[in-house]
Amino acid sequence: MRVGIYTNIFKDKNLSVTKNLIESFSSHGIVCLAHENLRDKVRCNGYMSESDEGTLPDMMLAVGGDGTLLGIAKWCAVRKIPVLGVNLGKLGFLTEAEPDNFDALAKDLAAQKYSVEKRTMLCAQWRDKRFYALNEIVITRRNVSKMIVLKVDIEGAPLDKHYCDGFIVSTPTGSTAYSLSAGGPVISPTANVFALTPVNSHSMHSRPVVIGDDEKIDITLLARADDAMVLADGKNVICLPEKQTIRIGKATKRALFVRLHKNGFYERLLRKLNTWSITPSEEDAK
Repeated sequence: MRVGIYTNIFKDKNLSVTKNLIESFSSHGIVCLAHENLRDKVRCNGYMSESDEGTLPDMMLAVGGDGTLLGIAKWCAVRKIPVLGVNLGKLGFLTEAEPDNFDALAKDLAAQKYSVEKRTMLCAQWRDKRFYALNEIVITRRNVSKMIVLKVDIEGAPLDKHYCDGFIVSTPTGSTAYSLSAGGPVISPTANVFALTPVNSHSMHSRPVVIGDDEKIDITLLARADDAMVLADGKNVICLPEKQTIRIGKATKRALFVRLHKNGFYERLLRKLNTWSITPSEEDAK
């Protein structure tokens, strides 16, 4: 078995977690290929580059937080490589393992005691450009002092017109990210739906809407002196000009997540929501 290791060097600053992972996995006969950003920083069986298709691993380990996993998941999805997250962050909704017992993790992986969960991704298209997201596509204002006006259509039928700060199209995976903070619903990762969540809409009737993931969403910037920004998983991919429409739908590729425990989503959901309910002063008092 060959595993790739993609580490957030700002989370694992001295690379002690990554080095322990490589040592434990190697002792169980697992071939470790470190990402090129770790070249000459750790000892392993070799290095892999995102531009080199000849050194693809059987599985990718993302050492960091949810953002680290997002950073490599889309690349892995295109190549049908399952990803397992090792949590060094605070949230850990997407990560599956903790850095406290790599020997047990290596044994489980070597014995194939895991399942692979398929997660829907989004594809946004504007003109001849396409952008992919595992969490969400967001259309938001560039000028923070002004609203934008967005017209939203589903399968060619008008849904609503929003005077707002922005609009979120979220996958079930992304329902616990920005969409949740904006008042959107929590969605099971097995549901075949998308969540549409306006951000600070200046209308009492505007509410989040859940649609089937086989439906196409067209969002048009109706009026704004400035362009709107389009973000894919938090990264600014284009500026949407006035009167222009971006189409969003289900991507043909799906992200593959390694799961060690059945129904782990609901346990993590309860634990994370309880953690979020604690204020900093309460946290310090513990």
